[in-house]
Amino acid sequence: MKDQIMPDRLIELAIEALESRKAAIDAEIATLRRELRPARSRRQVRAPRVGKKSHISAAGRKALSERMTARWAEWRAERAKTAGKARKPARRAKTKAKREARRTQEKKS
Repeated sequence: MKDQIMPDRLIELAIEALESRKAAIDAEIATLRRELRPARSRRQVRAPRVGKKSHISAAGRKALSERMTARWAEWRAERAKTAGKARKPARRAKTKAKREARRTQEKKS
């Protein structure tokens, strides 16, 4: 009878020791996962900005608009100069002349 009690007690002690090791291993795994992905667990959500008004005056907006209009007009003019030199304008297909030639041939036949 003593032989049965002893092995049962040993098994219980072994189970307790293994469970304590398992708890320590699980704790280590959890800390490693937190270190692996710190942004995901500690990410803070910012509140969206609401209605930020422009601090430029109406006169300032008008002056800015005029400057930008002039800048883009200058850019377009410069682009037109280089585009004219670099590339020939596309020619239109000669469909009208071909159509007239067919008509004259049909009238002759």
